[in-house]
Amino acid sequence: MLCNCIKQRIFDIDFNSSNISNLEKENFDKFDLTLYSDSVDVQKYNAKISPRKNIENIKNIALKFVQEFDNPEEKNLLFTGNTGLGKTFLSNCIAKEILSKGKTVLYQTAPIMLDNIIDYRFGKSDFSDIYNNIINVDLLIIDDLGAETLNSFKVSELFNIINSRLLMQDKHITKTIISTNLNMNNLMDTYSERIFSRLASYYNVCRFFGEDIRLNKVFGIKNKS
Repeated sequence: MLCNCIKQRIFDIDFNSSNISNLEKENFDKFDLTLYSDSVDVQKYNAKISPRKNIENIKNIALKFVQEFDNPEEKNLLFTGNTGLGKTFLSNCIAKEILSKGKTVLYQTAPIMLDNIIDYRFGKSDFSDIYNNIINVDLLIIDDLGAETLNSFKVSELFNIINSRLLMQDKHITKTIISTNLNMNNLMDTYSERIFSRLASYYNVCRFFGEDIRLNKVFGIKNKS
């Protein structure tokens, strides 16, 4: 049986190289709250707190997730919100901390993951090893849920992944982070009731809102208090 360090090296070479390879720049030490506005705009954001306070709250949820990772009662994470608000950045912050605990992390975009699984199911590829790793890896990060071309097979496979990882908690603690541009209403309309029920019950839902911080970074914009 391969040790976690060897497993992680294989994941990094084969699957994570273009996604969580930049953890020296994307980690909690580099988390800059000033990229988010400190102004409250209930009409614009449908929230009674500022984007900065919101992301500070989400950061605290993420830190607790890391601290309580081995606690089976600690919920998984669902990041929702528009592009450019820091969902992938925060996933990478968490990934770095989990890796420092000697655990394994596997990053998959929903479109590629589900396409590969369907090809495997229909005998078009040998995906058995990575499929087993998707089910058993300590931390699975599924990015861009909702960007895939959806059909009943993919919905079924997505449910199997989410549900299988929830059911094994007595044997092996696994956690999942899912990020999506879809809001909760979109998720309910897009996926099966069984998937939505699992997400609503077993995931902490973190809604990202504000201005595109990627543009703020490009133009060096800081939002003053």
